[in-house]
Amino acid sequence: MAEHTVKLEIQFESLLTAVSSLKPAEKHRLLEMLEEELFEDDNLENDPAAMADIQTALADYAAGDYLTHREFMAQQRNQVV
Repeated sequence: MAEHTVKLEIQFESLLTAVSSLKPAEKHRLLEMLEEELFEDDNLENDPAAMADIQTALADYAAGDYLTHREFMAQQRNQVV
């Protein structure tokens, strides 16, 4: 069977509208596909420094040493510039 390629041009705003109309499960599927496309060259598992950073972050999280987004934003608002 012959393969056919179709090139499609969609305005970005139309794409955003289409994505916003997706069901949550469809959005997750799209997110997984985009992450694969965006990060296919980022092989963190073979980067010792990145893996060390990830392990440190996981340990900090497990120990409860983290801020929620809400806490972080409150902290940022309270800082004097």
